[in-house]
Amino acid sequence: MTYFQDFLSLLIGALAISFAAEKVVTSVVLGGALLLAGLCWWACSVYSHLWNRRFRVSIIHHVMCAFAAIITLLASIVFVSLKHAETAAGISVEAWKVELGLDMVWANSTFASAYQKVKALGLEDFSKAPPPPLGSTIPAVNERSQIECAYTYATSAANHFNRRRPYLSSISSAKAEIPRDVLREDIRLHFATIGNTYPTEKAISLVSREIRQDLRAKLPRVVKVLRIQLLLVFFLCQLIPFGLVGWAAYRDLKARA
Repeated sequence: MTYFQDFLSLLIGALAISFAAEKVVTSVVLGGALLLAGLCWWACSVYSHLWNRRFRVSIIHHVMCAFAAIITLLASIVFVSLKHAETAAGISVEAWKVELGLDMVWANSTFASAYQKVKALGLEDFSKAPPPPLGSTIPAVNERSQIECAYTYATSAANHFNRRRPYLSSISSAKAEIPRDVLREDIRLHFATIGNTYPTEKAISLVSREIRQDLRAKLPRVVKVLRIQLLLVFFLCQLIPFGLVGWAAYRDLKARA
């Protein structure tokens, strides 16, 4: 997924949540947006009469006015729907976890990397654990081995998220630097409460949790920035149809002079 695709996915997700969760509010917003779009179309078609009362807009000018109206409609709906960006981001992170679980290429390459790193520590008995693709287990009795294995999976999972969710990754500072002390504490709690071998799925879940917490803290500010950017883009886009219609009215006035 590209940066723009991830960004667009977040917007569409926020829109979908808005339509699904707040039907009444969304209907009111949609009605208001349609009213604003209609007013924008009307304003674009008549404002040139301020200096050229005899100017008549043509079909091509109405197309420009329609463009201004569509921009107004979309900007109004997206502006309101952005309040659901945090929920949409959370759903996107959960969807990524499902993608990761189905990515066998990632699973095989990460397992091979973790196997080699744990074996290089020289702390475990690998006599009954053949290397991949023959083997499917990594001996990790020693705490250092457990941390190395978990860290390898956590780092690989974070890198996978960076590639598949580049826009959300640019917001989150978790990225691939999951601290080892965070992993160590999670491993300690796991063995204190559950025991057995520390599953790699927990390392992946830890990455997901860190990313979601970071997004939860930073998305409100990002939404504010997005809304400001949306307003700037809205006004810039409005300059195109209004400017072209105004220029056509001015040329018509000069031709009549």
